[in-house]
Amino acid sequence: MKSCSRHEYFSRIHIFAYGCNAMRYIILIILLALSLALQFLVGDFPVTFLTFPLNLILFFCWLLTVIWTWRSARKSLFVRFMLSPSATRWALFMMLLLCLVIGLTGKRNLTHAWPSVLAFLFFQTVLMYVILRGCRKATATGERLGAVRWRFVFLHAGLLLAAISLFWGAPDKREFRVKAFRDVPVREAFSVDGRTEWLPYMMEMKDFDVTVGQDGVPSDYSALVEVDGTEVLLKVNHPHTVRFGEDIYLLGYDAAMGRNSEYCILQIVRDPWKYGVVTGVIMMLIGALMLFVGGPDRRSASVSEIE
Repeated sequence: MKSCSRHEYFSRIHIFAYGCNAMRYIILIILLALSLALQFLVGDFPVTFLTFPLNLILFFCWLLTVIWTWRSARKSLFVRFMLSPSATRWALFMMLLLCLVIGLTGKRNLTHAWPSVLAFLFFQTVLMYVILRGCRKATATGERLGAVRWRFVFLHAGLLLAAISLFWGAPDKREFRVKAFRDVPVREAFSVDGRTEWLPYMMEMKDFDVTVGQDGVPSDYSALVEVDGTEVLLKVNHPHTVRFGEDIYLLGYDAAMGRNSEYCILQIVRDPWKYGVVTGVIMMLIGALMLFVGGPDRRSASVSEIE
């Protein structure tokens, strides 16, 4: 009788565990189906609506929610799933798939689709939980209250910072084009969708030059542009930073006139979150260098196992 009861007891535990694992995937499938339904019903995610400061408010709400659930609901089904190897594999798979699709098709606007937003947010959430669990070494009691694992922190926090800057900063990125004529001040710019934007500074082209190769094909060109009273030499892929998060690129000119072109085409890119991406990349390089110099920390427990 006791043997039968014990068998039934363990059977119920296995059934419950199987049900929990199934529920995790059911929730993920429901979220994916919901994102696809929203994509077909309302179109792309309203990126332009979530500009500063709304995107910053939502970011802190997301961050505080993750930290709160980690501190108060660490053993919950949701948190355990986010820390499971399955969640990590799904997050990496969705991000790799998204990068492959964008790379092969060249359609960068796919990042505005609802499934893409879900993939980015899921990836950041999994990575945030992994950092919260693995940032410190495990003590003798099993609690992660030991020394800070700096190599782990630099690598994972750098990746998270770059992902956060790309995702939450996307609504604040703006691009404009200006046709700057020779000795004619201009401050009217046009966005990609044709809307007019008045710049807070004047620009005018002072001089233009084209370097032609032996085959007669232009190999390089530059423009001397006056920006708000200061002369700046612009070259291809050498932007000028006019203020925080705002760069001016030399985009084109009148090819028919060559070095006698009466105008040049400038591109103004406003991306205040780009410094977060740069900082994240630097942090990952520092973490990789620390890992290369010090080697892997074999004394620490693996951060991939479920607590």
